[in-house]
Amino acid sequence: MQLFIEKFVKGLIVHKRVVLLIYLAVIIASIALVPSITVNYDLAEYLPEQSMTKQAITLVDQEFGYPGTAQVMVEGISIREALEAKEKIKEVPGVKNVIWLDDVTDVTVPETFISQNVLDSYYKDGSALFQIEFAQGDYSMETGDALKAIRASLGENVSITGEAEDSSHMREVLGSEMSKIMIIVIPLCVLILMLACYSWIEPLLYLSVIGVSVIINAGTNAFFHNISFITNSIAAVLQFAISMDFSLFLCHRYLEEKDAGAEVLSAIAKAVKNTLSSISASALTIIAGFLALLFMQYGIGKDLGLVLVKGICLSYISVIILLPILIAIFHKTIDKTRHRPLVPPFMKIGRGTIKVRYLLFALVVMIVIPSFLAQKNTDFLYGNTSGSSSEGTIVEERNNIESRFGVYNPVVILVPNDDIAAEIQLSQELEEQKYIRDVQTLVTLVDPAIPRSLLPQSVRDMFLSEHYTRMIVLMNIAGETPETFEAVAELEQSVQKYYPDEWYAAGNATSIADIKNTVEHDTRTVNLFSILSVGLIILLTFRSISVPVLLIAVIESSIWINMGIPYFQGSSLVFIGYLVVSSIQLGATIDYGILMSNRYLEFRKTQKPRDAVLSALNTAGNTVMISALILAVAGFAEGLLSQIKAISDIGILLGRGAALSGLMVLVLLPVLLMTFDKVMMKTTLSAKESGREETI
Repeated sequence: MQLFIEKFVKGLIVHKRVVLLIYLAVIIASIALVPSITVNYDLAEYLPEQSMTKQAITLVDQEFGYPGTAQVMVEGISIREALEAKEKIKEVPGVKNVIWLDDVTDVTVPETFISQNVLDSYYKDGSALFQIEFAQGDYSMETGDALKAIRASLGENVSITGEAEDSSHMREVLGSEMSKIMIIVIPLCVLILMLACYSWIEPLLYLSVIGVSVIINAGTNAFFHNISFITNSIAAVLQFAISMDFSLFLCHRYLEEKDAGAEVLSAIAKAVKNTLSSISASALTIIAGFLALLFMQYGIGKDLGLVLVKGICLSYISVIILLPILIAIFHKTIDKTRHRPLVPPFMKIGRGTIKVRYLLFALVVMIVIPSFLAQKNTDFLYGNTSGSSSEGTIVEERNNIESRFGVYNPVVILVPNDDIAAEIQLSQELEEQKYIRDVQTLVTLVDPAIPRSLLPQSVRDMFLSEHYTRMIVLMNIAGETPETFEAVAELEQSVQKYYPDEWYAAGNATSIADIKNTVEHDTRTVNLFSILSVGLIILLTFRSISVPVLLIAVIESSIWINMGIPYFQGSSLVFIGYLVVSSIQLGATIDYGILMSNRYLEFRKTQKPRDAVLSALNTAGNTVMISALILAVAGFAEGLLSQIKAISDIGILLGRGAALSGLMVLVLLPVLLMTFDKVMMKTTLSAKESGREETI
């Protein structure tokens, strides 16, 4: 094996120009592909096909189309001016229809002759509220352009809210956030590497290798039908931070071999040989964590998992192929820029933890148990609101509209169109419910006595298809609250009474239950697959039964602490963030434990347990700390800088999780390795083969 690796490394270096030219061509092609990536902002699209919401959306699209909607409020205008504003909106390309007061009553009569309830729904305190329907969906670029054109045509006193506006705003926010986050993350990572590495040139080599992989991964995303906005926002940062370990393992081992007297090519070959198992195990455990996401029924797991698996594979290949070439090219510069790490050695930390190991173990148990219970009782958010911006102009405009006209939370209901009496009764019953402020359908907008064949074609097309009548129910509450769930239950109960099992409902409020049920089922699947697959990889890597148990126990404990913190803070957590990060944290940070355990077993062949722990900490502690700091910095930067709650939650969880995992590996794992040394040596095949089982 060693001979093969030496030939492989030498072959790479001999043909380095060819390899570098190939990489350059792939980079150029990947950059050219980036503009063709399609980003999806609709979380409901990832629901399984059998879910009620997904079926309803498909049917609505078939029968009526599933256009985007928005509310537009214009302040400081009269009814006559509002009619003029309505015509301006209708002339905007991409606008399909506009509903206002004149569609439900005669606006030529004095205001005192108009029902106050009807008037207050569309015109109040000199402000007019228009219901807009677009030709395309909420998430299309054409709808976003139409919203911009509406603002331009109506002037400054305009406020807009709705899914279409949220989507348009999110595109703009994420576009600026991604570059801003990378501008902050990269210099901070360079600073960390500069302080903790053994050569000033090391960080540039790492950035080059992993940066190339990130670019290629981003470009090849164009081959997918689309990727979610969550994946598009976090994939590059995650890949960059998580796969940095691979470069650290290889380069630091090269420097060890070089210091031991090996020539450059021999040192590179030995470094590749001696770290290949650790790098491969690390890559496989990370991939296993991401592959677990593919088993989610909620399709966003597959979306994120595939992109990240691809990214980790690309980083792994680049480290094995590209980094040895760069080390060979710059080995003289590396030697000239060598310096002592500017962080203190971990030997003192190791001696301190060994002295208080029993107290430390008890303290960890006292923290982990309540954290385990707490993370099971955290309040979660499930719906599209988790993707909304939490600050800025869009929130101010939404609050401005809601302060005058109430909450805008539409639910589309489809019922069979063969029973007008049932439509009338259902509409009346819904309008009487305390959480519903308006029902827009044929029997509420026009006199039911008028034959439908005599109605204008535009009105019929909006509410009537060959098989169904469409009702737009406007709820006066929003968000994921007990009142919302109660309102949805009442609505569904009423519709079921008049149309038993013959109706469909689609909307943000009704989709939350579907997403909740789907992802809660996914939790067990993802966690079980992650633990079993990661454990199997560690078992095969170390040929040990006890090592997988110890490493998974350490990282799972840090996950429980991480996920339990929101409960103690009294804050809600986006469930997709919880599910994704719990899988990512296990896969991405278990390699800290793999490296530490690998070095421990290596030193254990010739040293007693206490000395082996201290040697492992001294050689691997620096690398673990760098890796954990880089992932923590990347996560916290994403979490603190993003205005989108789903992305912010993932970032904070990931940053905190990396810090906790790194701390547990540096402090708790050495204690466990010493404490369970006898068990580990008897249940680890490679340790038995070494023939050394000394006690403390």
